[in-house]
Amino acid sequence: MTHLLPWLLTLPGLLFLTLFLALPLTRTLLEGGVTLAVWQDPYFQSRLAWTLTQAALTAALALLLGVPLAYLLSRYEVRGKALLLRLLLLPFVTPTLVAVLGLTALLGPQGAVTRWTGLDLSDTPALVLLGNLFFNLPVMVRLSHAAFARVSPGLLGAARSLGAPAWRAAWDIALPLALPGVLAGTALVFLYSALSFGLPLALGGERYATLEVEIYTLTALQLRLSEASALIVGQLALTLVVTGVYVALTRGGSGVAVGGRPRARGGARAALLALGTLTVLICFAPLVAVVVRGLWGAAGPTLAYWRGILADESTALLLWNTVRFGLLALAGATLLGGLYALGAWRARARVLDLLSLLPLMVSPVSLAAGYLLAYPTLAATLPLLIAAYTLLAWPLVVRSVLPALRAIPPRLHEAARSLGAGTGAAFRTVTWPLAFPALRGGGALALATVLGEFGATLVLTRPEWATLSTGLYERLGRPGERNLGEACALATLLLLLSALAFALLDGGEGEVT
Repeated sequence: MTHLLPWLLTLPGLLFLTLFLALPLTRTLLEGGVTLAVWQDPYFQSRLAWTLTQAALTAALALLLGVPLAYLLSRYEVRGKALLLRLLLLPFVTPTLVAVLGLTALLGPQGAVTRWTGLDLSDTPALVLLGNLFFNLPVMVRLSHAAFARVSPGLLGAARSLGAPAWRAAWDIALPLALPGVLAGTALVFLYSALSFGLPLALGGERYATLEVEIYTLTALQLRLSEASALIVGQLALTLVVTGVYVALTRGGSGVAVGGRPRARGGARAALLALGTLTVLICFAPLVAVVVRGLWGAAGPTLAYWRGILADESTALLLWNTVRFGLLALAGATLLGGLYALGAWRARARVLDLLSLLPLMVSPVSLAAGYLLAYPTLAATLPLLIAAYTLLAWPLVVRSVLPALRAIPPRLHEAARSLGAGTGAAFRTVTWPLAFPALRGGGALALATVLGEFGATLVLTRPEWATLSTGLYERLGRPGERNLGEACALATLLLLLSALAFALLDGGEGEVT
C-alpha cells in the first residue's frame, strides 16, 4: 500500500488536469485538425511571422541586457543585490493591464515622456517590445544569475592569472559553463512573449496583433471556433518545441552557488551601474508612472480620479469579484498542487514532473477557447471560470513546492524514523515545516497572478463577474483625460492588491523552476 500512496496523492491533480486541460485541448485539436487550411491564408501567416518576430526580438534584447548584468551581479559583491533580485519578482506578479497603462502613461500620445520629447511610440511595435521586456527581462536576469553564480571564481581567477582580460575570462570560461541556464532563460522569454495577450491586444492594434489576439478575436468576437482551433493547434506545436528545449536545458545542475566575491571597480562598476539603471527603468518606471498618473491631472496633483472610481458603485463589485475569484482559485491550487508535489516527490517519476509543466504551456485565451468547445453547456457558469483560474495557478504551486521537497536531506527522515516516528509523524515534524515556506511562496505567486488574470476572464466572464482587470480594460477603451486618469487609479488599486497578496503570503520561497 505504501508504494501506491504517492500515486494516490497525485490522483486529484491528474484528474483535474484531465478534465480541465487534456479534454479541452483534445477537443481543440479535433476541431482544428480539419481546418488547418486556415494556415494557407496570407493574413494568418503574417500574424504568425509577427508573433515569432516580436518574441525573438524580445529574447534578443533580454539577452543583450540581462546576461551581462546577471554575470556582473554573480561575479562581484554588490550592495543591494539580494533586494534587487527580490524586487525583480514584482513585474512577474504585475497584472498585464497595469503594465499597459504604465507604458501608455509614459510613452503614449499623452504620456509624460512623449510631452517632454515629442516622441510618440503609440503607433509602433516599440511599446509591445518594451512591455515584453518589462515582464521578461527579470526572468532572464534571475535565471542567468543563478547559472553564473554556480561558476567557480577559482576558474575565472586562473584565467586572469594566465593573462586573460576580464571580458575574455567571462566569454571563454563563465559563459560556456552557464550556457544551459542562459539558453533556458532565452527559451522561457521567447515562450512568454509568443503567448502574450494583453500587451499586443491593448498596445499593438490590428497591425501588430499576434496569434493570441487573433485566437481571441475569432473565439469571443466572431464565434469562428473552428478557425480559432486551427490557430491554437499551430500555437501548441510551437509551444511544445520551445518547452521541450527549456526542459532539456534545465535538467540536472551545474554545482552549488559560491560566495567570496570581490567588489566591483572601474569598468565593471560602471557597467553594473549602467545596466542596473536601465533594468530598473524598464522594470519599474511603468509602475511608478501608473501611480503618478492616477494622482496627477492636466492642472497638477489631484485626487479627482480616485474619488471618481471610489464613488462608482461598480468598483466595489469589481474588487469583490477579483478577491473572491482569486481566493477560490488559491484554495484549489494550493490543495491540488500541494498534494501533487508531495506525490511526485515520493514517486520520483519524471513523467509527473513533466506533467506539472503542461498548464504553463497553454495560454489563458487558448484554454478558454478549449473550454467553450469541450463544455459548451458550462460556458457561462462560474465553476468553469474558477477552474480556469485554478489551472493557471496550480503549476506555480507545484513548481515552488517540488524543488523544496527535493532539497530536504534524506537523513532527516531517516533520523526521525530511527527515533520511532511513523510516516505521519515524520511528515508533521520534518517535511511540513521545511516545505511550508515554499508552499506559502507558491501560493503567493499563484494568488498575485490570478488576481490580475485577463485573457481567460475576457472570454469566459459575464457582466456580473467583471473583475478589476476587465473593468480596467473597459475604461481603457473610453477616450478622454478623465477616463485615462481613472484607469490609472484603478490600475494602482489592482497593483496594490496583487503586491499586498504577494507580500502577505510569500515566505521568501516564491520561486518557479
